[in-house]
Amino acid sequence: MSKNRGVSTVVGAAIFVAIVFTIVFPLMLYINTLYDLYMREASNRLSYEVERFNEKLEVHASTSRPDALGRAPVYVIFHNPSQLEVKVVAFYIESKHRGVLPIELSNAIVLAPGASISYHVPFTIDPDDEITVKAVTARGRGYTAPENRLSVRHPPYMLFVAVENMSLRSWYRVRVESNGVIGCVSPGVSLNQICQENAEYTIAPPAILRLFKATNQKPAPIGYAFFHAMPGSYTVYLIEVTVDDDGNVLQQTIDHVALNVTDGNVQVFFRPEFKEPLTMMTILLASNDTVTLMANRTSTPPKGDVVVPFVVSLGNMSEPLENVKVNISYAFHNLSIVSVSPSSHVIHYMLPTESYSGSFIIRVSDPDWLSHPGGWVNYTITVSGTGSYTGNRYDDLAIAKGRNYVCIVGSSGTTRCNVG
Repeated sequence: MSKNRGVSTVVGAAIFVAIVFTIVFPLMLYINTLYDLYMREASNRLSYEVERFNEKLEVHASTSRPDALGRAPVYVIFHNPSQLEVKVVAFYIESKHRGVLPIELSNAIVLAPGASISYHVPFTIDPDDEITVKAVTARGRGYTAPENRLSVRHPPYMLFVAVENMSLRSWYRVRVESNGVIGCVSPGVSLNQICQENAEYTIAPPAILRLFKATNQKPAPIGYAFFHAMPGSYTVYLIEVTVDDDGNVLQQTIDHVALNVTDGNVQVFFRPEFKEPLTMMTILLASNDTVTLMANRTSTPPKGDVVVPFVVSLGNMSEPLENVKVNISYAFHNLSIVSVSPSSHVIHYMLPTESYSGSFIIRVSDPDWLSHPGGWVNYTITVSGTGSYTGNRYDDLAIAKGRNYVCIVGSSGTTRCNVG
């Protein structure tokens, strides 16, 4: 019996060892392999999700210059601002007229970190169509261009140009030109105008606008121009337009700046050298040598009014004037001056191209009407004022002279004059 027990123990131990090596060890190895596969898959998945989360891609939709029918080729601009390589495997165009259009890529568009690329889409946008572009990457993320409902009649971004320190004697033209194939621009004042490869806007002399005072400081003359632009690269030119002494129009490009319009409105500031304004004033008189008749109905010296109407105009290249004063001075022959009304005219503010009309009334008498009836009055009208922006004092800015003859109508109806 003891011998059989020993054999049973050995057999049992052998069976146990066999079970361990044939079942337990393989099972443990299998479980360990599964765990290793799980951990590697979890690590890969985590790495994928981290990369997917950190992936960044900027997508912009733009067009080039439309053709004669207003149809424009479409371009998609990609930029990779992340630290990961990005592969664009597909993108779609949502068209207002044609629905969703998938764009097939024979090869993925690969963008290294920091790289940019433009892609010419085999698609043409019609004048009244609106599109939205969406891109899909190899990591499964989708990106939509911020230029939602892109249209050649309504470029998405505003290009704002400010010209400071403008000369009061010049006009300014702001011209925007596309630097390459991609880009389209239209003037900001346009309404449903199809954009083109360049656009212009004219800024009138700033003195036409009233310069208000604020805290005893006068603002520098400033003008603005507005444009609507597609994403792209542009150059903005500032052109000064002047008129020489012979009346010839002169144009000179005085500044320019290159810029990119991508994902927002852009502001440009120019500050040319200021030039003194060409302040000019003209005086128009009704006529010279006007005859005024004075009736002699009594035995006292006859009296009458000499009316001197005038019109003063400020030149279109002048600066606005404050406290403009119109004065009259006179000399007379064979007459006596009774009074002058008013003594002067004061215009509180005048803008370029503005005019002011008025008159002086000179009341005269003829003390020697019996022996030497009649006479004349010589008068001079002068204008002075202060520049609203420069503060310059303009004395005798304009001078006009005239003569008014005075004739006497006798009781018999005869007219007697003294013309010298």
